[in-house]
Amino acid sequence: MSDNVDRNTVVKRMTELLRSGAVMLDQACPACGSPLFKLRSGEVICPIHGPVRVVKTEHEAIEVTTDAVLDEIEKVFSERAMNVLRRLKTIKEDIDEGEELIKLLIYWLDVLERVRRIKSMKLGETKK
Repeated sequence: MSDNVDRNTVVKRMTELLRSGAVMLDQACPACGSPLFKLRSGEVICPIHGPVRVVKTEHEAIEVTTDAVLDEIEKVFSERAMNVLRRLKTIKEDIDEGEELIKLLIYWLDVLERVRRIKSMKLGETKK
């Protein structure tokens, strides 16, 4: 199984979903291939990833993919910014190294700001 979840854990989650009244769908999670379940509330979930957005059109598929890409970019660059910050904390008196790390940190923060701005704009579009 993917995402470091073992098979027994997934089977237990599926069993719990079925016992709670969820219905197993004939669709699979696009990320891991596990069967999707529809809760009584109408929400569709993956036993590994949780809530899943089911797409019906190519446009919706592109939107979901775009959202996933933006989320992944945000995750990667947040981790990079944190790594630079950790390195900044460990340097002593090397001004040149400190300046380079600060430039790098500013660059990563700029990327994060752009990603968040795009996500915010997309959120504003969906509310219209």
